[in-house]
Amino acid sequence: RVCYLNGKRNTEEPAKIWRETVGELAANSPVFLMGLGNPAYLKELSEQSKDRLAIFIYEPSFQIFIDFLEHVPLKRWMEKHLIVFWVKGIEGMDDKAMRGLVEKILRYETIPHYRKLILPNYDVLFPEEALAFLKMINECMSSEIVNYMTQMRFSTVTIKNLLDNVKYLCDGYKTTHLVDVIPRDIPGIVVAAGPSLNKNIQELKKAKGKAFIVAVDTAIKPLIAAGIIPDMFAIVDGKKPLDLIQKEEAKEIPLVTTINASSDILKYHTGMKFFYNENYMIAEKILMRGDGQYGGVDTGGSVATSAFSLLYKIGLTRIILVGQDLAFTDNKSHADGTFEKVMKEENTAGFIMAEGNVEKEVPTTGSLKIYLDWYEKYIADIREREEEEYRIINATEGGAKIKGTEIMTLHDAIERECTKEVDIQGCLGRLSPMLDEEARKWAVEYLDGIPDEFHRLAQDARKARKLYEKLDKVCDKRNIDSKEYVSVLKKIEKMVKKIESNVAVYQLVNETMVGQRYVLLSEQFEHKDSVQAEGKEMAREGMIYTKYISELASLFGEYMKELREKESLREKQTEQVG
Repeated sequence: RVCYLNGKRNTEEPAKIWRETVGELAANSPVFLMGLGNPAYLKELSEQSKDRLAIFIYEPSFQIFIDFLEHVPLKRWMEKHLIVFWVKGIEGMDDKAMRGLVEKILRYETIPHYRKLILPNYDVLFPEEALAFLKMINECMSSEIVNYMTQMRFSTVTIKNLLDNVKYLCDGYKTTHLVDVIPRDIPGIVVAAGPSLNKNIQELKKAKGKAFIVAVDTAIKPLIAAGIIPDMFAIVDGKKPLDLIQKEEAKEIPLVTTINASSDILKYHTGMKFFYNENYMIAEKILMRGDGQYGGVDTGGSVATSAFSLLYKIGLTRIILVGQDLAFTDNKSHADGTFEKVMKEENTAGFIMAEGNVEKEVPTTGSLKIYLDWYEKYIADIREREEEEYRIINATEGGAKIKGTEIMTLHDAIERECTKEVDIQGCLGRLSPMLDEEARKWAVEYLDGIPDEFHRLAQDARKARKLYEKLDKVCDKRNIDSKEYVSVLKKIEKMVKKIESNVAVYQLVNETMVGQRYVLLSEQFEHKDSVQAEGKEMAREGMIYTKYISELASLFGEYMKELREKESLREKQTEQVG
């Protein structure tokens, strides 16, 4: 009688008013509700929506959920809509699993159409759960937007880099092999290039030979200038300029990288290259050819978060963060010597303010805040699932505070943690490339055949386009021949399956079409009045999509054919010189 979930008198009127304010919802729109205390909201949503919706309902009370099931006729609503119930306290329905499901529902193309609601008084009875639910939805939405924008930014270079770099797998190394050679009783140090690196870069000399030091690409020049050669450096950015690491000393430093990183940098670099699985099938086939194992790294969106994840994945239980400001300390974006000899101060008026390690608050940006949130969640997950005590020390001496880390000066962190001598280069020298001679020969032949795979994909896409053109003509008739209509659809379905079955090359073409894919997916929310209109729209979208597939597949096939021919020529010239 203090918090009414179902109202005192007219329980349905508030739900009707809410449904009217929501307006017309497009087909497949996602709707997130918290609470089942007043079933009228789900009833109004289900019965007053013409098209099928994806409805996700979070109920923090198991008792309320049971009462709801006993009194509500769900069958007709669930026949009309996709309705997912997520109930706190049921095994397997934890926060992490809920986030994973929400991420699948809240895709970039669905964001303009989604709705959310906390039912009345749920914010009073379950304040922590309500806040966490809204925060989780907003984080998933932000992450999806960032992922889309990243794909858009890199779509023009990602596949080019991949096609340029895939040959390095033939003589490359796996990050999983680091587990066998890097001692577990030493700390790992991630050196980022935040502005606070200026303060303590000289201290890193004391850690050399007593820790596994992994630097990000932007930190290479400042470190070399200070007389420090890290044990490894990392690069994941497809657009990082070569000038960033263009130092003779950097050529032989072992590199952990992605297959789609800047091809200019990978070409310049001549030392050991370590790769991890990024779910590109063209690379997976080669990675699996070695020992049948491949490991992943949780990227977190930045090269520093990737390096941190790597150290955790290979089993180091003590990790020290240096230069990981995640903020504009002293109004600078990076340490001196990264992009300029002395980095200029930026105007940070209007920036987001975050709690600082040293200062009370420091200015930061939206993208840096995403990395900060990733660190905090990742560290919390580590502590939740690991029985071992993990020491994660933030020795940045500036920048934003990362919850879950121990704040220390780098001097004190090195004094306490770096107590054992270790020869990291000697450890790495014990490793052999991931492919033996026979596997390497197979990989070379496999890559030689990729241009033909692209051309076959282009041919299949052209065949599929002709079928879509036929579907368009069928739908032009005043009276559609249903048998012909179904027959063409079956042929299209068969051809589309054939196109998508060639995963290694189709995946690369598909990922290049980020903008086109978004436009086509977003059009699924437009309602069509007839089968004829649906067929015409399907044909239009299909013709566009298959046109792009055939053109890109042909382009990639020719490009890779040229690359393989140049590589073969260089190998012959090398043999002749030898």
